Amino acid sequence: MTVRALPLLLVALLATPVPVTRAQPAPEPEPFRIGFSSLENDNRDVFTVDSNGNARTNLTRSPRGQQDPAFSLDGTRLAYTDENRVMIANADGTSPRRLNNETRSQSQPAWSPDGTMIAAVTRIPDGEGSRPIIQIHRVSDGAKTGEIPIPGHLTADDTQPDWSPDGRTIAITRRSSNLIPPPPEIEVPDTDRPSRRGSTFDLQQVVHTPRIPPKPDVVLLIDISRSMFDELSGVQGQLRDIMEEVKKEQPETRFGVAIYAGAENKGNVFKRHQVLTSNVDDAVAAVGRVGLVEDANSTEVWANALIETATRAFEFRQDASKVVVIIGDEPTAENLVTGKDSVDNAIAELKRANIRVVGVDSGNAQRGLNSEKQIDRIIEDPKGSLQKYVKGGEEQIKTAILDGIRDLDVTVTPVPKCDTGLTVELTPPGPVTGPSGEDVTFAEKFTVSPDATPGSTLRCTIEFRLNNEPDVRPGRLQTVTVRVADLVEPLVRVNDVIVQAQNGTGATVTYLATATDSQNRPLTPVCTPPSGTVFPIGVTRVTCTATDARGNTGTDTAVVTVTSADREDPAVWLVTPDGSSQINLSERFGEPCRDRPSEDPAWSPDGKSLAVAQDGQICVVGADGSGARVVVRGTEDAERPRNPAWLPDGTRIVFQATNQELPPDLWTVAVQDGTPPRLLTENGSQPAVQRLAKLTVTTTATPAEIPFNGKTTIEVAVVNIGFAPAPATLTVTVPEGLTGGPAGGNIGPIAPGERKVVSGEATGVTAGEHVVTAAVGAITSRVTVQVLERTGSLSLALSASPQPAFVGGDDVTVTFKLLNSSGSTLTGVRVVASAFGCDPECAVGTLGPDGQAEVGFTIPATQAVDRELAGVVIATGPDENAQDNVAATRIVIKQPTLTLDQQAGPLGGVVSLQGKDFPPGAKVRLGWTAGIAETPGEVTTADGTFVAQMLVFHNDTEGIRQATATPVEGTRFGEVKSGDFLALPNTVQPSYFVERG
Repeated sequence: MTVRALPLLLVALLATPVPVTRAQPAPEPEPFRIGFSSLENDNRDVFTVDSNGNARTNLTRSPRGQQDPAFSLDGTRLAYTDENRVMIANADGTSPRRLNNETRSQSQPAWSPDGTMIAAVTRIPDGEGSRPIIQIHRVSDGAKTGEIPIPGHLTADDTQPDWSPDGRTIAITRRSSNLIPPPPEIEVPDTDRPSRRGSTFDLQQVVHTPRIPPKPDVVLLIDISRSMFDELSGVQGQLRDIMEEVKKEQPETRFGVAIYAGAENKGNVFKRHQVLTSNVDDAVAAVGRVGLVEDANSTEVWANALIETATRAFEFRQDASKVVVIIGDEPTAENLVTGKDSVDNAIAELKRANIRVVGVDSGNAQRGLNSEKQIDRIIEDPKGSLQKYVKGGEEQIKTAILDGIRDLDVTVTPVPKCDTGLTVELTPPGPVTGPSGEDVTFAEKFTVSPDATPGSTLRCTIEFRLNNEPDVRPGRLQTVTVRVADLVEPLVRVNDVIVQAQNGTGATVTYLATATDSQNRPLTPVCTPPSGTVFPIGVTRVTCTATDARGNTGTDTAVVTVTSADREDPAVWLVTPDGSSQINLSERFGEPCRDRPSEDPAWSPDGKSLAVAQDGQICVVGADGSGARVVVRGTEDAERPRNPAWLPDGTRIVFQATNQELPPDLWTVAVQDGTPPRLLTENGSQPAVQRLAKLTVTTTATPAEIPFNGKTTIEVAVVNIGFAPAPATLTVTVPEGLTGGPAGGNIGPIAPGERKVVSGEATGVTAGEHVVTAAVGAITSRVTVQVLERTGSLSLALSASPQPAFVGGDDVTVTFKLLNSSGSTLTGVRVVASAFGCDPECAVGTLGPDGQAEVGFTIPATQAVDRELAGVVIATGPDENAQDNVAATRIVIKQPTLTLDQQAGPLGGVVSLQGKDFPPGAKVRLGWTAGIAETPGEVTTADGTFVAQMLVFHNDTEGIRQATATPVEGTRFGEVKSGDFLALPNTVQPSYFVERG
């Protein structure tokens, strides 16, 4: 290339068109928005974006933190959490209010499909902390209407509720473990059964008594005189083991420590060394600090020590088993300290405080703790025990103390409390005293009063109290519930069942259901689900019914609980709002979603599937747990996918995912086609879908072209192609060239997919194009109606009424209607009609443009007529269509007739009568002009004709007569007579018979 050619090349390049890349416009937003929480400027608020991720809008704008957004199904309201308080607001965030005045922490609100209820997570106290449960609240006033109960075999945390589209089920995340129940205190804690009034039934109750009294508060009261060296050393060395042994059987045990010495040992007569504590180390340390006094032969005053212990020194729990273990080798002196420190007073104070005493006697028979039988008196009531300790080492003192606590007799006192109408008799009636750790058995006979009300529920509670306790302890309350059966309905009974799951599908459960009729005859109950079928893991309610021979039906229900292996991972459960059915859905998942922690359940719009978040993936499963498949796997850009939410069309899911250390973003993914996720918007979590309405308006005119003064039907169709219902007020604007048309007004609400049509007839009164406009808000539709130019014409229409008429009835009215649509004034307007009237003519005069007129006359109904009536309108002026100037109709006046089948007949005979040309459907009364007529003698003419029988009475008038017909109901007519009829004596034959003879 030469240098000279270079400029030419540059010119050529500059002249070549350069392709321009234009940004593609974003597609039109779909009828929904995505709500989410986002942390911006160190504050969390609730935002929305449109379906394309654009139009980011802050809905809450508060210095407090807002999260957990949830939109009502109709898209009009928003629920969210504002610093542990559930709020309700308009969908745009305006007019927020608290759901209720709950003081406990609330979060994760979920709307019921009908928008009347909110399921929310509430944290309730649990020990020193709290745990989450799901409660249901009414939106209108915030009142709690329900709570999802935790099945009795579980301890659980319930979160993340989501209602199914039909409102029958709530999907939740449950973190649970199988509850290991404590050993039963009574064998049969609860009984629920139907019984008829006047009946009895028997139960047997076994009460297990503890080897060590329940919830013990134990005070060690130690003699610290010099002679007690071995005993104190043993207690100091063995106290830890003693406490741990006792706490193994009764974990709520507390120990206290006190000392006593002779009256001459100032400061050591009585001293508390350790308040009651459950801390083993504190108690052991307190005993370790105890030292002996120098005097080995002091005068002991342990009666005073018992009084101090029972009245002032220790704060015993009100519901504790109170035990004092007194260790000593001498009897007590009395009344040396306060003057009232006697054994009798000690017994009184111990009894008042319900404290039992264990005596550990390390003395001898001549000079020991019980040498004067003082301990025997003290342990008599409340019942205590006495142990002998022979000095010989630490193990022996430990054994003596433990045996003393374990050897305390136990007294079981049953306290029944029954509703009126239900009684119980116990054998033995109690109280029953026996060795601790042994069972006490009671036979119970329950009787339902003959006066009990059928359908009522009666209850008996029986408290099994130990050792004169003022109240019953947990686990020792028996409840018997009797549902008084109807006197005639069958009695059905089925009991609760609990079994271990065989696999992820559940367990085959068999149960016994029985039924009897009102006569105690056996019936076969029908149960749903039936016995012997596979029950899912969780809780399922069984309903059994039985029907007797008379069709009476009785019902009973039970709960079948299927437990699974204990797992700490979260799982998705399906529960009914009343908690009667609770199913562990995660146990049913197949590969590739099986045996993974599952949470964040979200129902599909059709209620057939759920999306759940798992460890690093999102799965979609059927509502029965089948068909599991992965729709999202975590990637480098979208790690840890969580919180799936379905878009309203059911084909896509929006979810949050974290990109390394950055805040989470929102992504969308198609459920079916396997395309990779698409980023929707950055810095967003907890997606929630707001459904929106989308209305279209279409207007049509049929026909679209009409003649002048012609008519067209205008139809406006309003269709909701969105996902939420919408109110609709239609405005229709009809131009002056048209009259009539559809009426606007409120036509909503319009449900998703619904089409509403408003139509009306319009008349073209001005030639030209006329645009009809229909609008719903800013949504507008138009249609053009073409009205043709006016054509000149004078027209005539003719009518006559009644058609037909009947002689003697209503006259016939003839009406001519004239219309001048020529647009000009016509003069000399007249009508000429043949035969009946307007002959030669009926004058009208002048008729202006669009003028109308009527002329007419009456034709008397005096004779039968059947002929055509024609009329012609004549005028002076333009008339382009002469054919519509003529009108014709037929005038018909009928004459009804009566015909007899004979002209003569004897008295007492019957004559056949035929009617013709009567008004159809008229009721006619028949009679004779002379003689006796049958009453009422009426017939109805179905088609204007009839056949009837006329009786000539045997004692009637002889001679000539005629049959008559007169109207009773229906179209009027004049009286009709038949031809002559000769009534002959019944001995004379008709003349034609005589002639033949």
